[in-house]
Amino acid sequence: MKKLITFLFLFFYGYAIIRYHIGKELYGLIEFYFVLNKAFAWTAGTLLLLSVLPTNFLDKYKISRRGIGTFGYSIGLIHIFSSILLLSEKFYPKFYTNASLNTDGWLYISLGICSILLFTIPLIASKINLPNGNFLYQFGRYGILLNLSHVFAIGFKGWLKFQDWPFFMPPITLLFFVSGLVILVFRYLILKK
Repeated sequence: MKKLITFLFLFFYGYAIIRYHIGKELYGLIEFYFVLNKAFAWTAGTLLLLSVLPTNFLDKYKISRRGIGTFGYSIGLIHIFSSILLLSEKFYPKFYTNASLNTDGWLYISLGICSILLFTIPLIASKINLPNGNFLYQFGRYGILLNLSHVFAIGFKGWLKFQDWPFFMPPITLLFFVSGLVILVFRYLILKK
């Protein structure tokens, strides 16, 4: 499982480096942290998405739901705290109007915070060893939906602006949202069998 997490993070970070450091010419120490935070967000979201796959699928690939969910949650916290440190017009211009957080900014932040709060419930249930069928685990699914909503709200206005895609590389928000939908459809198809 550690190899999977390491691979995902390095792949996502490599993509972010090419798209942002090279493609958008974001250089400097604080810009380095901004791009690194994108890899944190993408990795956390993907791990949390994978944690909702059916148990028989996870067992087949020797993936622990608790382990992958806990890693995803922990990296998600790093992303949240990093985003708070980076929160400024320079890095998040669509969050601001006249140097103040606008309604969209508050919406994006609220969706992200509510998502991590919902993920906290199954994390606690897992840590106190509640049985698998316990209803508290269902909150993770709502956390996934809020997380996808958070990413969709932040990114969808720029998804079709192909001229703004460095090296024709799609935005991370678009890639994550589409992969999230694919994982959820895959989960539904596995459960339907």
